[in-house]
Amino acid sequence: MFLMEGCQSTTNLGTDAQRPYQWEELSHHPAWVWHRHRADSALVHVKLPAHEPLHLRESRDLPFRFSLVLDLVVATLDVPDTDSLRVGGGLRQYQFTWTGTADPERDALEATFSFPLAEGRYRITHTLRDVHRGAQVSGAVLLDGWSEDAPVRCLAFDMQTGEPAWGGQLVGGHAAGLLVPPDLAQQMWWHAAIGPVDSFPSAPFLDRKPAEMRFPDAVEQQLPLPVDPHAEGLPPGDWTGWSLLQWDNAPGVHQWTLQGSRRHVVLPARRAHFPRMRDLDEMIRATRYIATRDEYKAMRESRNPKDALDRFWLQFAENPEEARMLIRNYYGRIHEANVHFSGLREGWSTDRGLVYVVFGHPDRTRRDRFGETWIYGEEGDVNALIYRFSTRPSGDDFNVYELERYPGFRSPWEAMVSSWRRGRIRKR
Repeated sequence: MFLMEGCQSTTNLGTDAQRPYQWEELSHHPAWVWHRHRADSALVHVKLPAHEPLHLRESRDLPFRFSLVLDLVVATLDVPDTDSLRVGGGLRQYQFTWTGTADPERDALEATFSFPLAEGRYRITHTLRDVHRGAQVSGAVLLDGWSEDAPVRCLAFDMQTGEPAWGGQLVGGHAAGLLVPPDLAQQMWWHAAIGPVDSFPSAPFLDRKPAEMRFPDAVEQQLPLPVDPHAEGLPPGDWTGWSLLQWDNAPGVHQWTLQGSRRHVVLPARRAHFPRMRDLDEMIRATRYIATRDEYKAMRESRNPKDALDRFWLQFAENPEEARMLIRNYYGRIHEANVHFSGLREGWSTDRGLVYVVFGHPDRTRRDRFGETWIYGEEGDVNALIYRFSTRPSGDDFNVYELERYPGFRSPWEAMVSSWRRGRIRKR
């Protein structure tokens, strides 16, 4: 399993551990929010597209219904009265049934489940099963509910829709709120923000390290305001005694810090359609990996950028259908990179995103405590291409894997870019 540690972060995986980034191949695409709601319990909010579960009916007179089951396996890593990690200790399992009738007006299915959780640090493996379809999707999350200022004790949400921050991210431009538990409600909080980042990682054969991303010193302070637990627009839950921080969620990344604490609640403010890429300017920026410098400049400066982008892709294909196939593959990879590799930067503009977009899914992925190894080709073959990504502290970024660059990567990189430009890329 691929584990990500951070504020309300999770990774959705398929059942094949060797191909963990095949987002498009999954039968279901749930989003998750984990929240330590009380000292003795936690909540998990789940959302998935309404059309994905298979709807069946027992007879003509009965409505179509979906039937889902959520399985949680909670492994204790650390508890307050111990001095060392106990990986896999204190294993507990919970199962929840989630059913409902078909509703053509509904775009998404949402549910919230509560389960016991004492103070501590945990690894939670979650499996969402579609009973009718006979399919499932699994993943895991590290949940730190130990410290009194642990970020997972607060819940961020979109004040325009009332929905929690799915995948730890909010929609940029919408007013946002952070629900603060009663014991933290009388303390001052500090806010800092980073605007959207307009930079790219260097090619794998160039030894150029990007500058670390750090939040500026916080200049805005706010004391949480009491919450009316019966007010509309709040996420599901009992908010008696809780308080609220509010801010204008401008695009970029926002950080809230409890005064006197080193723990941060970090919340990216993404585009409404994220992780997909639909904005024309963004789509042009994303061509930087395979466009020449002159092509890229011409598209950015064109008076008709849509026509310029169309001509860029059409030059690599024999007909419009082949061009559409290239576009689907390229921006499909960007979508998956955004799902799995996003931190302070969007996933497609990270080192792993760079390699994933150009080379596609590796044939084998290996992970250890120090990072990831991606293998293209047969393992052990002298012609296999191997990329190593090392985890490292990088300012305030919470999801950084740095590519170990090497001059020998120039030839395979240029060959793969050339393949894109000849229209020879197929989905992998």
